[in-house]
Amino acid sequence: MKFILAAAVAACAVSAPANDKAVEKEIAKWQGSWMPVSMEHDGELSPAEKLKPIKLTVDGVKYHFQNGDFNERGTYRFDPDQNPKALDIVVGEGPDKGKVYLVIYKVEGDRLTICLESAGKNRPQQFTGKAGTGCVLEEWQRVKP
Repeated sequence: MKFILAAAVAACAVSAPANDKAVEKEIAKWQGSWMPVSMEHDGELSPAEKLKPIKLTVDGVKYHFQNGDFNERGTYRFDPDQNPKALDIVVGEGPDKGKVYLVIYKVEGDRLTICLESAGKNRPQQFTGKAGTGCVLEEWQRVKP
């Protein structure tokens, strides 16, 4: 019994750094400032004019979302082992403080795509913001310094 437990602990210790490295790699992809390119909520596209004041800044696992006078801060919890890759957005400051959004995401170069269910109860299984899905699909472009 002790051998099985020791083997399980050793296996976890060996596999943990790989996961940590995968998470670190994902965190690195998110760093910097982002501006929205498009946002679709349950089939409705946000007009370009409404996207202009929106900005997302990521530093490590901390984020700051701004939309005009609206500010929200929190942290990200990455799970790159899921397919599609999963992210929990944990709101730390703002009107939704304490809420956790269940998100899927992909980063392709300087383009970030995220999808979440607006009700926040389930994690989407695919990238869509089509009518009837209750999902929000956001496309972001990294701001070059």
